[in-house]
Amino acid sequence: MKPEVYYFTGTGNSLIVAKDIAKELDAEIFSISSALKKGTVKTEADTLVIVFPVYIWGFPLIIERFVRSIEKLNEKDIYAIATYGGMPGATINLLDKLIESCSGKLASGFSVAMPGNYTPMYGAIKKKRQLKMFDKWQKRRCAIAEHIKTKGHGIKENSNFFLNFIFSEIINKNSTRYMPQMDKQFWVDEKCNKCGICEKICPVSNIEMMDGKPNWKHNCEQCFACLQWCPKESIQYGKATSKRKRYHHPDVGISDMVSTVKE
Repeated sequence: MKPEVYYFTGTGNSLIVAKDIAKELDAEIFSISSALKKGTVKTEADTLVIVFPVYIWGFPLIIERFVRSIEKLNEKDIYAIATYGGMPGATINLLDKLIESCSGKLASGFSVAMPGNYTPMYGAIKKKRQLKMFDKWQKRRCAIAEHIKTKGHGIKENSNFFLNFIFSEIINKNSTRYMPQMDKQFWVDEKCNKCGICEKICPVSNIEMMDGKPNWKHNCEQCFACLQWCPKESIQYGKATSKRKRYHHPDVGISDMVSTVKE
């Protein structure tokens, strides 16, 4: 059986990485959001690659739901690629522990730097820096794919022990339970044209249009797809985002994002 690549994305970084790796491995590629709609994930593939962004120095909540849904997980070679904007923290180690708790084992996990998208703290970085990150990924993709092809084991790319402890073991573990409710800070300014794109691209169907405006349903992943893809930049979060540049991967379009939800 061909390997299978599963991805979760909000701004397209992880989608691009997943597509590149799938091409190198001649693998099937699937959206995690869509896969979870079927309940249990059943596959005959013996090699699975999970691609996702780092959130609060750990993995998104949807990744835990996905891992727990994989049938016969203990019979699979599991690989992970975590895209991150600031630093990965102990994300790969946290995923390794999750997979072990489900009687599986993470063969190897990689961390790949990509432009960050957490607009509440910072705006989009300059295009020149973005291009350097994209180029660095292109130089790494073949080596990572070869490691997976040859059933390599033992690579776990995390930050150093001190940073892992502070950010992943303390901050992440004490913050993620609040994540679904964090959407209370989203709001819409007067530029909203009621296009409904935010509802269409939300990977967990957390947005519904009410009287032509988005309403968040408190099942948020904090992927910021709604804010980053709003064509009028009318979706805000807190008090600072209206003055900050938005970001999504330049090689990904709105139609690609909608497809990840509707596959």
